[in-house]
Amino acid sequence: MEQHQPDEAVAAEAPAPEALEALSAAVARGRHLALIASEGAGLAQLYAAAATRDLAEGGAGDGEGRVFVLTASVERARRCAARMYDAAREAGHDVVVVAPGATPEAAERAPILVGPPAPLLEAVRKGDISATALRTLVLDDVPGLEPAWSAVEAVLQACDEGARRIATTHARDAGFDEFLGRWLPRARRWPSELFAEPRDDAPGAGQGSAATVAVASRATRAGRLARLAELLHGITRDGAATAVSVETAPNAVAEVQTALSTAGFDVAGPGGDAPVHVGAWGQVDPAPHAVAFELPPAPAPLARAAGTADRCYAIVDALHERQFKLTAARAGLPVAPLGEPVDAALLDDIAAFRARVSDALEREDTASGALLLAPLIEEHGGAHVAGALAGLLRAADLARPAPEAGEPPAARETAAGARPAVHTDAHARRATRPTWTRVFVGVGKRDGAGPGDLVGAITGETGAAGGQIGRIDIRQNFTLVDVDSLVADEVVRGLDGRMIKGRQVVARLDRGAARG
Repeated sequence: MEQHQPDEAVAAEAPAPEALEALSAAVARGRHLALIASEGAGLAQLYAAAATRDLAEGGAGDGEGRVFVLTASVERARRCAARMYDAAREAGHDVVVVAPGATPEAAERAPILVGPPAPLLEAVRKGDISATALRTLVLDDVPGLEPAWSAVEAVLQACDEGARRIATTHARDAGFDEFLGRWLPRARRWPSELFAEPRDDAPGAGQGSAATVAVASRATRAGRLARLAELLHGITRDGAATAVSVETAPNAVAEVQTALSTAGFDVAGPGGDAPVHVGAWGQVDPAPHAVAFELPPAPAPLARAAGTADRCYAIVDALHERQFKLTAARAGLPVAPLGEPVDAALLDDIAAFRARVSDALEREDTASGALLLAPLIEEHGGAHVAGALAGLLRAADLARPAPEAGEPPAARETAAGARPAVHTDAHARRATRPTWTRVFVGVGKRDGAGPGDLVGAITGETGAAGGQIGRIDIRQNFTLVDVDSLVADEVVRGLDGRMIKGRQVVARLDRGAARG
């Protein structure tokens, strides 16, 4: 068990507690709650407010009151606990993360327990925790809990009927509606406009004629600022707009202005005389191109920015991308991925690569592949997982050696077994590419790190593209990553001291780093 302390990175970017503001009256009355929301809506603050209220009402001073927050993963539990910490401690309560295989001592005395369903259920069955003392039961992202649903139902059946229940989902579907009908038929539902709309799996859902918002996500603030500068450089090169408005949180305005000025842009505040205007939500005049930097506090500012712009973009924290899509849906705006910058030298191979993927979709057993990747898709979304896999495949292609002099161009196998011709100039480019360099990163299997975490950290913290990342060898306590030698030093500088899976990592060139 982990007695949680607040994470500085989490605290520094605490999202606006929209859910708590909208539901404060329902929290005070002890009502059951059902929410369509994700990280960024203030869910953890809502959980903390409900927990402290229910513990106080239940006479938790005797030390017997309990609050369970069931999460899909230990990593999500740690983030949630970090955001609950201040409010819980102010009310005199400890917050403990319950991880598989941990000792039960802290859970026996802490009133607020956060973690996956299985270890919490095990603690209940062993008698370390009494389910009858439960005051609040939170199911954080019901779809994500589905792999452990038998444990979830066992906890639901074991807890007292008087306990408050809170359930959230990032995407309303038939399964969530069925769950509410069985366990929370009279719950206060929020936001009402999303419950009034057709479900995501209903015919016609998600259709609309409003302008599309192009969205990119990054795991770090530095990565998001770099992507913002890239976006504005692209707009400037296209010459499609004379002005760009960038709206962000009030406490981030100065940082964004400084980053864009350093990148060479003429930047001013609201009403200033410059091509790029940066200001807080709702304070910037509309421009032909509007950019939302970070998660808007509510749908209205996003609708205002997109309503008058020719093109609207958003750059958000990767953890908040799901909530951004929900916010956009409430504003009546569809979203689509914002295209990433592409290495011009690889453009002639992209059509062939897409053809290979299309052929694989027709011929391969995609159902088995989807089952294998289901946990990653649930955590990161299908588009991001597909992007990471495409980057790994492209890196493998680029790593193949060029043919010897006088040898005919090497042919590639496709999923169908055909061998399409490849132009010799493409092989020449591969022959002149630098060697791969191996980088040591101090995070591994014990931390729950996966290939997507490493790829996301590298592309988010540095200028390296997916095609410049090669083999990723994840060991128990560390990881070895092959990267393009041209960006190896930049990758080391970008990763060293950064947080990956809740751990501050050490990054350095591995001994014998150049591989040829």
